Amino acid sequence: MPEVSIKVHPVYAVVGHDRFLRGEALDSILHELAPHVDATGPTSLDGKSASLTDVLDEVRTPSLLGGRRVVIVDNADEFITEHRESLEKNCADPALGGCLILLCDSMPKNTKLRKIIAAAGEVVECEPPKTWAIPGWMVRRAKDAYAKKLNQDAAQMLKEHVGDSLGAIDAELAKLASYVGDRTEITLQDIEAATGENRQEKVFGVMDAITSGDAAAGLRLWEQVLSTDRAAPEKAIGGLAWSARRLLEARREWEHGAELGGLARRLFADPQTLQRRLEQNSVAELLDMQRELLAADLESKTGLTTPEVAVERFIVRHSTRSAATRRMAG
Repeated sequence: MPEVSIKVHPVYAVVGHDRFLRGEALDSILHELAPHVDATGPTSLDGKSASLTDVLDEVRTPSLLGGRRVVIVDNADEFITEHRESLEKNCADPALGGCLILLCDSMPKNTKLRKIIAAAGEVVECEPPKTWAIPGWMVRRAKDAYAKKLNQDAAQMLKEHVGDSLGAIDAELAKLASYVGDRTEITLQDIEAATGENRQEKVFGVMDAITSGDAAAGLRLWEQVLSTDRAAPEKAIGGLAWSARRLLEARREWEHGAELGGLARRLFADPQTLQRRLEQNSVAELLDMQRELLAADLESKTGLTTPEVAVERFIVRHSTRSAATRRMAG
């Protein structure tokens, strides 16, 4: 959780692209302000529609019931850009009976407004952990927020299931904490049972159909993914490239004598399934898949195709190629 000082300030800037971390920082600030807020509670305004007059009037109006008037401006980037000079003036001489909290994606350290807010109040940075550090963050979050033990292997599995979104991860941790009840630890088995069919296995299912030369099965699985996940088209190419890369790494390690059981644990697969996948995909074939997926990703981002069409073409092309290879080998 972003660190927030315990001193009450007249102005705060909560800065960062991750809305979950911004929300955590805001909750921490409001907790510290709670004894000092007037009885009406904080006022929240959307920076995309709020006027400067509305915001400043709310902050400056004395409370008839005592306490500070707290005004939160969410999505404040455009608001700051439009009213920068006025905000600089008002934050340099803030209303003593009020508290302004700006929630924004970015506020560079060399800007005058940031320096003024840092001097008159507090700037809270909400920097998410690097991808490699997310499992460690999950272990701490499970302990601090839900009083549950989560080991590194379980955290890595949950990350594979959910992705890197801290908000989505926290939602799964809350669900898992409820699922395990009075037990103090969230295990690998709990994650398998409670998080349902995960993204990795869905994508590997498509890959299995491709390498088996079964285009019809691959397309059916792809349709199932689309019907259960609205964001699937946007994630699909990256997901397929990720699974091809994981298989490529495992294939290379396997060829150099790596133990199959260890590779299977790392990919959260049973050894027999992983061996079949590795045997059906050569290094050359997996490299070819990665190159083609990179090209498909570029085409979809530049409007030459759509993710749906790119994935369907990929499934049909590589399934047909795999089927032909199998016929020649037979």
